[in-house]
Amino acid sequence: MMAQAGFLAAELEARGFLAGIGRTILYLIIALVVIGGLIGFSVARRFGPRR
Repeated sequence: MMAQAGFLAAELEARGFLAGIGRTILYLIIALVVIGGLIGFSVARRFGPRR
């Protein structure tokens, strides 16, 4: 019984750890997309169609 409880606790801890990593990667992807969009917008304004 004690070994099962330890195994269950380890599994839940691993899932929480993986969920934390997944959330961090998601935030990084969102930040990179936003930064890329801002850079693309400023480049398009600077080198866009010239009048």
